[in-house]
Order: sequence, then structure tokens, then C-alpha cells
Amino acid sequence: MGCVYHPNKDNIAFCDHCEAALCEGCTVRLEDGRTFCHRCMLAVSLEDVKSETTLREQEEEDRRVGLQKKWRLTYLNSILAVGLIGILILLALRLYWSQTETRPQIFLETTEPVELLAALQRTLTHYSVDHRDSYPDSLYDLIPAYLPDLEGTRAVLLHFEYNLDEQKGYLLRIKPDSPFSGENLLATELDIYSVEREK
Repeated sequence: MGCVYHPNKDNIAFCDHCEAALCEGCTVRLEDGRTFCHRCMLAVSLEDVKSETTLREQEEEDRRVGLQKKWRLTYLNSILAVGLIGILILLALRLYWSQTETRPQIFLETTEPVELLAALQRTLTHYSVDHRDSYPDSLYDLIPAYLPDLEGTRAVLLHFEYNLDEQKGYLLRIKPDSPFSGENLLATELDIYSVEREK
């Protein structure tokens, strides 16, 4: 049988790719032992180059996409970290401000019974807001955070009856023997009224 490309020459090998009979001049032998004709060798070379190029392109694409994903993850992690730090700073500031917040101290300088009861009512409201809707056991618990720690304040508080009440929060009244003329007045968390109204 003759060579496919040179029919007048004898074949000495067959192409591993197209299985054509090849003469000595048309046979290309590779180091790994494979045998090709010139056309198949060109096609195999182009495929190798193409696959190598494709492989390089794929590696480059993978690297680029990997960098984008890595950058995206780093970017998202950075945003989350900054947001978390911001929240922690806000919480710390809120805690600091709640600790250092100045409460309005009310001075009991008047002798008018309604004004005194209203001033103590406001003070008890401030206390209640700061203590989850609970009231102090004694009016003296309002000193010094809500009422100034003065002898005059303590002297005024001596003239009040103060009791906690489940329905009204508290009952506050001026004692009958006080120098203030409001012994018939009663204060609760919502109102100030005369004792006759309570009956």
C-alpha cells in the first residue's frame, strides 16, 4: 500500500489521528511515540495551542473573577465592620449620655400647696421614667438625683404623707399639722384634687 500523499512511495507508518498510510517524508514522530501526518500534526498543534490559550484565558478569567469575589467579600466585610463599629459607638454614647444626663432638679421654694404637690408630682414622674414606671419607697429617695440635698428640701418633705398605691401609683398629701394650708388636697400620678372628691 502506498502513501496517501505520495502514492508512488511505500508507507512505513499510519497517522494516529486520521489513520492514513504515510511514507518516510510524510511521517512526523513525536517524543512521546505518537505518529502524525503533516495535516494532522498542524491540526493537533493548533488544538494544543488553542487549548493552551483557552487554558490560559480560563486561568486569567478565574483569577480575575476570584479577585472580584475576594474584593467583593473584602468590601462587604469592611462595610459590615464599619457598621458594627458605628453601632457600638452609638450604644456607648447612649450609655454615657444616660449616665451623665442631668436630671432637672426641682426646688421646693414655694409655700403654695398646689404648687408644692405639682412640683413633687413632676419629680416623681421623672423618677418613674428613669426607673421603669416604678416609684420610690420614700420621698427621701428622690434626694440628691431629683431634689437638691438641702436642709430646706428635707424640711419640706417632712410635711408630706407619701404612700405607694397599686391603682393610682402613689398617694401624696400634705399632713394636717403642716404650715401649708393644703391638708385637704391629694395628689396621684395623674391628678391633684381635694379629699372631698376622693370620697
